[in-house]
Amino acid sequence: MKRFIKIVILIIVSLLVITFFVFYTPDRPQDYLEDLYFGEYSNKVELDINSLDNEPLSIHVHYQDLGDIGDPVLVLIHGAFSSSHTFLAWAETLVEHGYRVILPDLPYFGLTGGFEDELTSYRRSGEMIISLLNELDVDTFHVGGNSLGGAVSWYIASEYPERVLSLTLIDAVPASLGQHEQQRVPSFLTTDFFAGIISQMTPKFLVRSILKTAYGNPDMLDEEIFKRYFDLLRRENSRTWILQVKQESEPEFKYQDRLESIEVPTLILWGEMDEWIPVETVDSFVEALSLTEEQIIIYPDLGHVPMEEDPSTVTDYITFLASLS
Repeated sequence: MKRFIKIVILIIVSLLVITFFVFYTPDRPQDYLEDLYFGEYSNKVELDINSLDNEPLSIHVHYQDLGDIGDPVLVLIHGAFSSSHTFLAWAETLVEHGYRVILPDLPYFGLTGGFEDELTSYRRSGEMIISLLNELDVDTFHVGGNSLGGAVSWYIASEYPERVLSLTLIDAVPASLGQHEQQRVPSFLTTDFFAGIISQMTPKFLVRSILKTAYGNPDMLDEEIFKRYFDLLRRENSRTWILQVKQESEPEFKYQDRLESIEVPTLILWGEMDEWIPVETVDSFVEALSLTEEQIIIYPDLGHVPMEEDPSTVTDYITFLASLS
């Protein structure tokens, strides 16, 4: 009987070891990834924002800045697990039409660092972007974002109405998802021990299958785009942050109230094939912002990241911006 138990234990241990090495994908150093993804428009800056207790918080920020100083400024914000690169094709076209485009990497994503206390919120992301714009001497701007970046965009529009000229929401996180809900990751997985192990186990096939669900046509996820996502996901600390970063409470008025307070011209762009935030979510924005049909464009064949899946969608954004002048 003891021999049988030893054999069972040996088999289990062997399976665990094999599983670990099959799934093991080690971190990539920051310098290595900067060599790959710090492009011709890239910049780095250290910024300070305040905590809710008015304590200074420093963060190293990567952003891309395209176009000429003096042109109207567009700030486009990526979603969770993504980076500023997702808007790069849009940005290059927008520059040709006379705009300056600023693409920040949000805290904990892309090539931007995290906060020392490992907290996050729409407020913190929004304040980081405002701090960046102050650093660049940008007063007024158009803001838009995809997914999480959409939520940060409407937060900024509600907090800084005197600076925001227009708001564009692309498959955006709605107010009803309340970012400071409790984490859904089991607490034991967020401990240093388990997070340190699990964070190193994101095999390529698994990441690819998840990313494909963000596209209306999964075949549009080409190898270059996939490699960028996979590489940046593996940036040192990135996957641990996904498990361990907690939400900072938002002390001001409720998210829904924030959304309903926005009065700037607004455009909604949405992929009807979105499996991450369903197209029915548009209705909540229509009600909160009192939008008309002319302010909503639904792409029947696109998914959660329409600007990346089909960069020609930028023409609808250009038309919207032109209508404001």
